[in-house]
Amino acid sequence: MPSPALLASVEVPASSANLGSGFDCFAAALSLKLRAELFRGDEAGILLEAHGEGVPADHADPEQNLVIRAFRAGMRTAGGASIGSGAWRIEVASMIPAARGLGSSAAAIVAGLLLGATVGRRSPDPDELMALATDLEGHPDNVAAAIFGGIALAVTNRQAPATVRRFRVPESWIPVLFITKAESRTSDMRGVLPANVPFADAAAQAAQAALLATAVATGDASLLRLAMDDRLHQPYRLPRLPQSGQLIEVAYAHGASAACLSGAGPSVLALCDSPAVAHSVEKAMNAAGVPGMAARLRFDETGARITTP
Repeated sequence: MPSPALLASVEVPASSANLGSGFDCFAAALSLKLRAELFRGDEAGILLEAHGEGVPADHADPEQNLVIRAFRAGMRTAGGASIGSGAWRIEVASMIPAARGLGSSAAAIVAGLLLGATVGRRSPDPDELMALATDLEGHPDNVAAAIFGGIALAVTNRQAPATVRRFRVPESWIPVLFITKAESRTSDMRGVLPANVPFADAAAQAAQAALLATAVATGDASLLRLAMDDRLHQPYRLPRLPQSGQLIEVAYAHGASAACLSGAGPSVLALCDSPAVAHSVEKAMNAAGVPGMAARLRFDETGARITTP
């Protein structure tokens, strides 16, 4: 029997959210990828075959599976066939570890939405795609980076769609990412955050987030350490993630321009302004005795890409 024809394929980058002071609004797209392919299925419904890091098992509850939920949402929005009249098979292969602060859920959502939209009669515009993805994810930063690439700034305004601005990453900036073996769910890490913060911390954070945007727009890495000095989430999360705090200190000690939790952690992102510094930081992190591995990555400037035969 011949293999079923490929209908569409999509590639979506990992993302590192917050970047210190940009809590729930900044995220950077990284070169780790999730890839998904859509085929006609043999039976009505959606069959998911998953391989690699951070992907729900193919026997997971379909009603809770983010790829399947997003595929359905993309189909509905694009005016595609109802779930009862279609037979689909989705193959997913991911390099993005789950529960490490690397946007694995955002990548799964964006992949599902884009594949679902190919079944319909029209393609959702970027605002629609952002709104759908944010609704499924719960916050806009990771999905913005996954969709648009680069460093994304996503600002929500009550019921209006998120306002998104994409920045090209300065060419000299090199991300060094330490992916921990330990896992940490974003929902758990949100639970440690206070309902209120001191006014002085909120005021300082606003200034530092503005400085972060300035650093990205101008490429001035000398601004990053102050710009990424967070007061809203890391002081409350790092006591639960002492090894992540250790890695941040190691990165600074070996010349990183800035270092922070990747998303809610426990992975750590260091930004370096030269290959020599990146090599030193990578080597020192790997020698720190924390279970996991550091690697020099690249920023992804493209964002999600979909192709059809």
